[in-house]
Amino acid sequence: MASSKQPNENPLEGITHPMFQLDSPRLTRKEKSLKQEVDAYLVSDVRDTARIQIGEKNHDIKNAIDLPDATSGGLTFKMRVVHLKKGPCYLLARWKPDRYMRRNTGGLSQKWFIEKRLFPPNRERFFERMQARAEEAQEASES
Repeated sequence: MASSKQPNENPLEGITHPMFQLDSPRLTRKEKSLKQEVDAYLVSDVRDTARIQIGEKNHDIKNAIDLPDATSGGLTFKMRVVHLKKGPCYLLARWKPDRYMRRNTGGLSQKWFIEKRLFPPNRERFFERMQARAEEAQEASES
């Protein structure tokens, strides 16, 4: 009897985690690739705070800037640069599946991961430059 595809089969079965397919752009001279999942990304609009949880450690976010979406290996990723209150800067990303894939992605799509740690020589100037880039990209996409 020929095997037919069952309706509950996952089309992503056997595919490696999307975080390993991201080839992110270089943002600073010194960077360290981490490829580590974030357990939780918590945002409170009431308290105007944000934090990420990795394992059992919580890290408060001082500043965050959304970058334009990146495409790598045929997949689209949402990217965000965050500066933690204790000092480090990270490039976070998450996979944005195409509409036809959304039902079958499991927990792979909305899960943020740390793509790399960034070591900018001057964090304030770096964030000003990233903000300017994000605004230019937004203006370009609107026109």
